[in-house]
Amino acid sequence: MHFDINIKTLDRICLGAVVVIFLLSGYWVVSRGVRQLRDLRQENTLLSGSLKDLALAETNLQRLNAAIAETRQQIKELNERIPDSAEVGEFLKQLNTLMTQRAIVLESFKPLPIVEEERYTRIPIRLISKGTFVDIYQLLCDLETMSRFADVEKAVIANKDGGAECRFDLTTSIFER
Repeated sequence: MHFDINIKTLDRICLGAVVVIFLLSGYWVVSRGVRQLRDLRQENTLLSGSLKDLALAETNLQRLNAAIAETRQQIKELNERIPDSAEVGEFLKQLNTLMTQRAIVLESFKPLPIVEEERYTRIPIRLISKGTFVDIYQLLCDLETMSRFADVEKAVIANKDGGAECRFDLTTSIFER
């Protein structure tokens, strides 16, 4: 079998092959570029989401750091209110200053037996003093609001003669860890 192909037919076949190869090459290049573009968009979307997550995490971290700082401050304040050592002398100085400011006269001071609790030690103190009702009330307010935690356990105010001066019997406790 012998094929007789003339030059025109051969040129057409070659031209067709070149066109097909050109189209296939173009399709391959374009599809590869589209695939790379799609992959790039996916990566950008992931990075954008990661940046949003990172910003959210940073905001949460700042909130947590603020909460930790606030908690540390509260713990510091509590440590100041209930110290490791009873510091009874310091408490008595503060109490004397408050009583002097309120014009209250201390008649008797008596430390009571120390009470050991599970997490702290309670040191009760009994005070008997004289002063006006208003001054005594203000002293109680001062004890409640002082930086050192003092628990007023018992307070008896008596006025026997009907005058301005009252007798004040107070049992308060201070604490140590």
